[in-house]
Amino acid sequence: MNRVLRGVLGLLLLAALAFAGTSQQVLAQAGPIKIGAIIPLTGPSGPSGQAMQKGYQLALDEINRQGVLGRKVELIVEDDRGDPPTGAAAFLKLVTRDRIDVLVGGLQSSVSIAVASQARQRPILMAWTGAASPLVEQLLAEADWFFHYHPWQYNNADSTWSFIRSTGAKTATLAIEDGPFGSSAADEAPAFARNYGIAIASTETFKTGAPDLTPMLTKAKATNADVLVFVGFDQDVIPMATQARQVGFSPKLILAAPPGWPVGYEKLAAGNYVAGMALWTAENAAPASRRFVQRYREKFNEDPTFYWAPLAYTNLITVADAIRRAGSTDLNALVAAMKATSYEGPIGVPLTFKRSIYGKNQGFTRLIAFQWQNGKQVVVWPSEIAGGKLLYPAPYGR
Repeated sequence: MNRVLRGVLGLLLLAALAFAGTSQQVLAQAGPIKIGAIIPLTGPSGPSGQAMQKGYQLALDEINRQGVLGRKVELIVEDDRGDPPTGAAAFLKLVTRDRIDVLVGGLQSSVSIAVASQARQRPILMAWTGAASPLVEQLLAEADWFFHYHPWQYNNADSTWSFIRSTGAKTATLAIEDGPFGSSAADEAPAFARNYGIAIASTETFKTGAPDLTPMLTKAKATNADVLVFVGFDQDVIPMATQARQVGFSPKLILAAPPGWPVGYEKLAAGNYVAGMALWTAENAAPASRRFVQRYREKFNEDPTFYWAPLAYTNLITVADAIRRAGSTDLNALVAAMKATSYEGPIGVPLTFKRSIYGKNQGFTRLIAFQWQNGKQVVVWPSEIAGGKLLYPAPYGR
């Protein structure tokens, strides 16, 4: 190699290094990547929303140890209070004032419907953690920028009625909150129950947050059904379990499906042997789940009791990974990167996105069943991951 050629190559190398350095400086000067989160920190689902915030924070700490594309990630959290107009206003603030790059969050279907209506007018990568009502899915059926992590209500229904069949039960009565969450469950139940050979004895409704559920429980008791399927929110399960004992309602099984369980439920004597459906429990033996639980304990000095924490963690980790793979926050590039997601995390089931009944990008599709046994959520179904045996009929005071 002659001296002139070596000189030219040296100059090219210096130019490349200078360009790389300049590119990093430009990225750094661009400021943080902004991700907005709309979750209920107060209101009926406040405990679940607070668990989501902790899951996001755990993920954010991990992400920002290395950064993304040479930039930090900033998470801007808005409390929707479980109120649809507040959620819609939060969306407008995040998109127009904060100028976020990505939107995450979502728990209650009613709030998610309000947010989805706004998002249709201002498309943004919407990596939605929660909401189960297909009404949300239908609103965003043509949105290739909408990615949904939580199972839809029809996924929940399939898991729920498959589990009920596994118990040997023949009849069930439904107790359903009268909002979009409960309405979706009521709409889905007859077909799935029939498919699994379960007769629905009656369907009773109640208003979430109502302090007195005894009229509804008394009607449910009169049906003498094998199973009570209770679809309500966090704040409803303690009154339900307590008042069921008070009116002497002891079906073979009470199966509750709140988005989360209130802090302290594990100490409720009347709540022992109640079963639940969930995406995850802290007893999950998957290595990634064990690591998540350990890190959660170290940071927050408590055990995770809501599956919303690992789901929110998964949500933010996979969004950050998609931004890295996309090489930018351009919407089309992000959509392509999100569609290629393949992630094995704390939920214990590989996450990929596929078409659902109405939507283009659906993540998880199955729930597990557990039973409260002496303050612990013991996984009892499906059998291949069960950590204990379902007590059926449940020995409520028997």
